[in-house]
Amino acid sequence: MSKKSIRIEQEIIAFLKKQKGNPFKQRRLAKALGISEAQYPGFRENLRRLAKEGQIERIQKNCYRIPDTSRQLVGTISFSGHDFAFVTTADGEELFVGSYDTGTAFQGDKVLVEKYQKQSGKRMEGKVIRVIERSSTPIFGVLRKKQQEWVVTPESPAPPVTILVRNFPQGIQSGQMVELGNLEWNRVNYLPRADIKQVLGVPGNPQDDIPIILKMFRIKSDFPAAVTAEVENLSDIISADDIRQRRDLRDQVIFTIDPETAMDFDDAVSLEELDSNHWRLGVHIADVSHYVQAGTELDREAFKRGTSIYLGNTVVPMLPTKISNELCSLRPGEDRLTLSVILDLTQNGNLSQYEIVPSIIRSAYRLSYREVQNIIDRGTGPYAEVLLKMRDLSQLLYHKRLEDGSIDFDVPEPIFSIGEDGIPEEIKPSERLQSHRLIEEFMLLANRCIAEWVRVRRKLEKLPFVYRIHATPPPDAIAELYSILFSLGLNYQKPARVKPQDIRQILLDVENLPFKNFIERLAIRSMAKAVYSARPLSHFGLAFRHYTHFTAPIRRYPDLIVHRLVKYYLNSVTDEDKIFFRRLLPKVADHSSETEQNAMEIEREFIKIKQIRFLADKVGNWYKGIITGVMEFGFFVEISDYLVEGLVHVRTLLDDYYIYDRANHTLKGRRDGRTFRLGDRVSVKIASVSVKERRIDLEWGE
Repeated sequence: MSKKSIRIEQEIIAFLKKQKGNPFKQRRLAKALGISEAQYPGFRENLRRLAKEGQIERIQKNCYRIPDTSRQLVGTISFSGHDFAFVTTADGEELFVGSYDTGTAFQGDKVLVEKYQKQSGKRMEGKVIRVIERSSTPIFGVLRKKQQEWVVTPESPAPPVTILVRNFPQGIQSGQMVELGNLEWNRVNYLPRADIKQVLGVPGNPQDDIPIILKMFRIKSDFPAAVTAEVENLSDIISADDIRQRRDLRDQVIFTIDPETAMDFDDAVSLEELDSNHWRLGVHIADVSHYVQAGTELDREAFKRGTSIYLGNTVVPMLPTKISNELCSLRPGEDRLTLSVILDLTQNGNLSQYEIVPSIIRSAYRLSYREVQNIIDRGTGPYAEVLLKMRDLSQLLYHKRLEDGSIDFDVPEPIFSIGEDGIPEEIKPSERLQSHRLIEEFMLLANRCIAEWVRVRRKLEKLPFVYRIHATPPPDAIAELYSILFSLGLNYQKPARVKPQDIRQILLDVENLPFKNFIERLAIRSMAKAVYSARPLSHFGLAFRHYTHFTAPIRRYPDLIVHRLVKYYLNSVTDEDKIFFRRLLPKVADHSSETEQNAMEIEREFIKIKQIRFLADKVGNWYKGIITGVMEFGFFVEISDYLVEGLVHVRTLLDDYYIYDRANHTLKGRRDGRTFRLGDRVSVKIASVSVKERRIDLEWGE
């Protein structure tokens, strides 16, 4: 842009500011600024460009003014990856922004956004006026050469724009995935520019999927040398002193139940019938805190990682394998140090008493979920008698929990069988067996008792602790959920204050409907995320007054901290200890919540790329699916067989002209009235698959 053009734009803005929001027609404005006829075409372009960038506002044809600041808000922009974005303000207000209105914003930027005067739906809409502060969120994309310049198409979530590369590291090649930094984008009409920070790999190669994902999220799988050295010095011999200080449970029948592919076993269970009216349930968790001492390099690295990350058959562990797969793995026939919760329950499933004890166990057997299910189904097999009693007890606990209002989500997850080439050979929905529920109920009860022991039994001591909390869902999210349910023909009366029982009743009502999984996902999305906290707040989803995570210290740092705290609190606690933990635990809780969320994003990215690779050779195939999202540009469909989502673009619907109804979540044909709505079952064909763009395009068919 010439200096003269920039000067004219500055004069336009300065003049309109003096008018204090009064509109000026194009010709009148030109005359006021002394624009000649020869300059007029360029002046007109200046006006259009300023309006597009949001510096001035076009309120009707050829009429301009300074934007109305009373409709402007500041928020953080988040791109959906589907050509639109949302801006969330500090007080939680959310505005929809179409791809044509995102300006020069990128994912996570702090932006000034202006609401439209006229709103067509329930969700507020607006446009980005300018970027206030650039986000530190990394930008990734695939490198290619365009004529004489290197350019990058950014990975979603990002605006649909091409980025020019300013630097040219030695050896770069077209098709490589790169990370960009130092983004500069000041005007919509000009392409953004950035520098290459690092080359991640070649996304066309399935074997590079995991290395690329880990680099994208700055995850290192190898442990530092100092950590490795500490672990090598850990002894696998359990001393006589260690045994004397613990309850010896090695003569009890205790076993583990885990997935078939599990390599570490950190929880084991036992059950004995005390008399005709009482059970004694044992939940025995590996005492990882015995080996991972506070203040060591090992502890610092575990805190930094926060959690193990699971990418198919690949695990990025929180702890080195000598601990997770050897010293702390409750392998059959080997003595292991544990922390046990011993629970006495009535035949009706009521808890009469419990105790928490450091212990030593020797697992008698390693069972898989499938093996346990087969034993339960047949009634015969290893430990069949005790497993059947465990099944009965877990069902009692499950039904009592539901009666108390607990929500039981049962949404299947995609399970991959990945070939040596890195491409999935099969995707199938996960199963939830009775054996899964058995372990779930026992672990839930143990977690609940640990939190209750600190918060209720030891209430007067005011012991600092780490809780697992889940806030009541935001009112606007619940309103959106009930609105969608109504559009599906499910006419519920939205409560003034939602309770867990309200959500649970919805799930019970849709149990046998074809869009059950879709409704469950909607309900999950409507709720706040569960997090870790040093504050003793409740857990909405489980309807528990007090809850924590105790049962997975090999793979979750908060569980390890809870073990450490429990062992402290089993002995005398000083005021100095309390002061120390009150300062430490909020940081631990916040960091653990962040690492958990990061791990979930990494795992979602892995699932998405493997789903796309699986469908790459299935173009032209037809499948049944459920409509999971409706927008003005088309609708998203989840293919039921594989739990994979793709887009049916409105331009491929050739039988009619379709109009978007935001309030009712539908696309409706203007001529014939055919309607596509959330939750509808449809047949779709895979039209195209792009691994690089993380995109699956579908076509609808009757």
